[in-house]
Amino acid sequence: MLPMQRPWSVSRRRSLALILLCAVQSCERFAFLALLPLFVLYAHDRHAMPAPTALGVLAVFQTLSYVGGWPGGWLIDRMRSARASTLLGAVLLACGYGVLTLDGAVWLWPALGLMGIGHSLLKPGLLVLLSGVGGKEARGRERAFLWHYLAVNVGHVAGALFGEWAHARHGWTSLFVGATAASVLGCATLAIGMPWLRGEAGQIHTASAQASSAPASERMRAVWLLCGVAVVFWLTAQQAGSSLTMFAATSTVQQVAVFGRTLSIGPGHFASLHGLIVLAMLPAFLVLHRRHDAVSTSPTGKLCWGYLATSAAFVLMTAAGLHGGDVGRVSGAWLVGCYLLLSVAEILLAPLGMSLITQLAPKAKAAQSVGLWFAGSALGNGLAGALGLCWDRWPHHRTFALLSILSLAAAAVLLLRRRKLDWLTAHSTGASSQPPTPSPTSAPASPALASLAILLPGLLIPLGSLPLPVRGVSAIVCGLAVLLGGPVLFSHALAWLVRRAAVHAS
Repeated sequence: MLPMQRPWSVSRRRSLALILLCAVQSCERFAFLALLPLFVLYAHDRHAMPAPTALGVLAVFQTLSYVGGWPGGWLIDRMRSARASTLLGAVLLACGYGVLTLDGAVWLWPALGLMGIGHSLLKPGLLVLLSGVGGKEARGRERAFLWHYLAVNVGHVAGALFGEWAHARHGWTSLFVGATAASVLGCATLAIGMPWLRGEAGQIHTASAQASSAPASERMRAVWLLCGVAVVFWLTAQQAGSSLTMFAATSTVQQVAVFGRTLSIGPGHFASLHGLIVLAMLPAFLVLHRRHDAVSTSPTGKLCWGYLATSAAFVLMTAAGLHGGDVGRVSGAWLVGCYLLLSVAEILLAPLGMSLITQLAPKAKAAQSVGLWFAGSALGNGLAGALGLCWDRWPHHRTFALLSILSLAAAAVLLLRRRKLDWLTAHSTGASSQPPTPSPTSAPASPALASLAILLPGLLIPLGSLPLPVRGVSAIVCGLAVLLGGPVLFSHALAWLVRRAAVHAS
């Protein structure tokens, strides 16, 4: 009877560990989102900090919190102590929020420092533990990360609502006390549940060791590739709080008639719509994921579909700009359709992307790989801020068209490397046969051919001696060549950079 009970006990322990980690993540997001939306107002009210300075401090703090995951992951891999590092990160975060409750100007920078170091340890450590809870099978890991992403969004929504209520009713101190209480609750939950995580802490390292038939350099190259294209995902995901919010404020009809009554819809309503759609869709994704265990869609294929959904969302917004949104106001239905597609894309790209990163991570480099994912997030956030500088200089449809093309390029990169990524994924779950090496002619297009198709007609455009119709046709041909061959050139350039980075990293 013992062999029959053991699988049940292992499954039960993993379920308890998954619930524990999701609870810890919800507490962390609750505390962080209680503070984040109001930080600029807090810095201005309590520390007399000008709004531009406060925005800069917030941007630097968020960037360092994400980038810090890379050295934090390196430290975790070196120490091989994901449990201890995660607990230490949670304790430092609780101390950071606790220091903020002292409400003194001298305590602001130490508090932010403690929180930054805490995030750098907690984020990669918790995801490594979560990967171990998901097991060796890809579908088990995907399900675990989907539950984790559901916990992230629950904490996000609850924390933002609590922060607004606490500040409005009781002031800043009560907000920080609530954030500290949530962080302490997360620490206590993690400390009490350590025995459930004891057998799962090294699971990711064990899985990577068993998949050592695939060279570590190839696996790390794949991780760099996925994190590189993830920059595009984070760039587009940040548009929900930047360009799409601006479009809602300046280019969308603010009133809608419902059953004879006129309702006002502001940018905040549209901004919250994205999070609510993700929160509503995640349970449906979990149900479909459980019911379709036999579906053979590869993780790389799901990522491709995510980038295609992102591209379609911004194609819709490009059409909205051309339809009148560049110079006037259009129906809010354009934004609703965009948010629906972006929500599907986010569910496919964020949790499943993290799952694939942990699955492909080389032996003893799991936390570093997760940290690299967060570094890609920081770079994407920075590029989103840089793109925001062009909002008033470009027609709206041009910004959205650029985002759509970048998403298509990311999908093209993954499609070019899909066979290799699928083979590496299969190796991580026990497959042993390598697919035949694709021939050079199997690529969709040659980089040299794509370059010539762009350069030759492009050289004719500035020649004033040519007739105007010839130059016009050359411009059209060059534009089509950029749309068709640009993703190919981008993918080959990125693959070359990834290979060089992997060589230096190894």
